Order: sequence, then C-alpha cells, then structure tokens
Amino acid sequence: MNRPFKTFHPFTCLIYLVGGFILVTLCQHPDFLIVDVIILGLYIVYNDRGRYFKQWGWTTLVFFLFFFLMNPLFNHRGQHILFYLGSNPIMLEAVIRGIMIALTLMALLFLTPIFNFLIPSDRFLFLFSRFLPSWALLIMLTLRFIPLFRHRLGEIESVQRARGLSVHHGSLIARTQSAMRLVQILVTWSLEEAIQTADSMTARGYGLTKRTVYNPFRFQIEDGVVLIIVIVLFILNLYGVWLGDSILSLTPVLETLRLQGREWFYLGVNALYFSIPLIIDGKEGIVWRSLKRTS
Repeated sequence: MNRPFKTFHPFTCLIYLVGGFILVTLCQHPDFLIVDVIILGLYIVYNDRGRYFKQWGWTTLVFFLFFFLMNPLFNHRGQHILFYLGSNPIMLEAVIRGIMIALTLMALLFLTPIFNFLIPSDRFLFLFSRFLPSWALLIMLTLRFIPLFRHRLGEIESVQRARGLSVHHGSLIARTQSAMRLVQILVTWSLEEAIQTADSMTARGYGLTKRTVYNPFRFQIEDGVVLIIVIVLFILNLYGVWLGDSILSLTPVLETLRLQGREWFYLGVNALYFSIPLIIDGKEGIVWRSLKRTS
C-alpha cells in the first residue's frame, strides 16, 4: 500500500471518519480519550506541519479549559469531595467528567480538519451528489464559506487599509464604521458569487438524474482491504464499549483510572483504529525516503 491515506477511495475515508466520530463519543474513558487526542494531533501535524495548531492552538486550549472548569462548578454529584469553593463542594467525579468532556470535544475538533483534508469538496460531491444533490451542494458551499470568508476578509482589509481605513486605528466610532464597511463588502461579494455559482451549477445540469457523470475515483483492492480493517477494528471497539471496558464508571461508585486486564487490549484496538491513516502515511513516507536514498 504505497499510497497516502487521502488517496484512498472517498467511501473508505468516510467510513473511517464516521467510525472515528462515533468511537470518540462512545469511549468515555480518560486514557482512551488522551490516546485519541494525541494520535489525531500527530496526524494533523504530519499533514500540515503544525499550521493548524499555530492558527487554532490557543482557541482549542481556551475551549478545553472552559469545559474543564465549568463542569466541577455546576456538577456536585459524587462521593469524593476535593475542597469547597465558597459553599459549593468540588467533587472528584465532576473534575474527571469535566476532563472527559473537554477531551471529547477536543478530539471532535481535531477530526474536523482531518475530515476537510480527507474529504475535500470534490470527494464530498462524489459521495452525496447522486443521492442528495441539493443538500450536498448546500453543505459544500457552507463549509467552503468559512475559510473563504477569512481569506476575503484579509484581502478587503488590505485594500481598505491602503485607502486609509483601518479597524485597528482611530476613534471607536471610526473603527466601528470601518468594521461595518468591511462586513458589508464581504457579505455583498459572497452573495454575488453564491448566486453565480448556483446559476453555473444549474446551467450545467447539476442534480439531473439522467445525466452521466465522470467518476474520477475507482474502488481498488487496496481500498477494500483498508475498509475491511476499519470495519473489523470498529466492531471490536464497539464490543469493548458494550463490555464496559472503554467506559469509566463515575457513579454510583468511582472506578479506578488504572487500566486492568482486557481494558489494555481495547485501548490498543482503539489506538490502532485511529492510527490507520498515520501508519499508512508513515509507511509511505519511509518507502519514499528509502527510494530517494538509493536513487
């Protein structure tokens, strides 16, 4: 398998991502979630050389701390009191629950850029345009607007700054007027292009059932092998959840955080599932470097 994971068939990548979202939600154990966050973070760094964390690192950290701190302040269920904050007891169970909620949300946040990386707009349309053409186009345009808005806002701000208008300098009223002008230009520009895109797709017959379409993706043997591995590991993980080995019981009795017996096996299965893209890409990288040395 000398192919990066992103070049595999979109259906294989989609099944892996859907399984990842489900397992992150179901495997509610701090050890499992920490391993998931580390592996997903490594895969993001492997693909974009850390640009995601330079841009969103502080936001992710603030997000993590917010949910980590909020749960112990409002959740007082449990038997182990750590200390009192005023008249409110801070429970050990609530602190652990806060950590698990924060880690779950962080893992889901990490899966989002991986989803955009593995299934860009052309792959998304290939998967859903035949069954849900209108919804597929709407979702694709919505997801595309987020980075597009940031890019256009930077361009508009540069032009406005050249004209002497800035949102960072001047009085509060002047900065507010400049900001409103930026938003007005951004919305007008985006709506005009959205109308042009919709007209263009309609002119090309997008969504008509009798049209033949060019299919750039072929399901190969390697796609089937990886898909089988993904499904087998996913079922094993679900079995671990059903047995309770992937879930930490907090109430009525707090279970120990140390993994015991079968829990180590299911932690390995969970780590192996989320490591599939990293293993495939890492193997491809090692082969490429060895060929480069011999040539």
